[in-house]
Amino acid sequence: MLVPVSGVARSGDAGMWSVLVLSGDMDVAMAPLLRTAVAELVTEGRVHLVWDLAAVTFMDSACLGTLVYAMRSTEARRGRVRLAGAGAQVRRLLELTGLDTVLGTYKDLASATGPLPR
Repeated sequence: MLVPVSGVARSGDAGMWSVLVLSGDMDVAMAPLLRTAVAELVTEGRVHLVWDLAAVTFMDSACLGTLVYAMRSTEARRGRVRLAGAGAQVRRLLELTGLDTVLGTYKDLASATGPLPR
């Protein structure tokens, strides 16, 4: 049985958007890495973030807390967080917590990195 490798990587920027590519299980072990990545981007002034979730197999409450941290950090600097390609488990978690109503969720990375509404 193969165990998915979990990780957090920054891909190239897509215009005004900085993209974090997440993969595997986003759990309590990954939350500090994700939080550090978000903090570094915000410190650099990159406050429009897209989390590419297409390769995420599982997300727990620790990473959900990091998502809330990312929202607050970016919004305090007039930025935004968008989610791209979330699978069924992550979508369900967002629905249960109500975060699906406050976050921009998009079917894929291309649509998530589009312009902000005026």
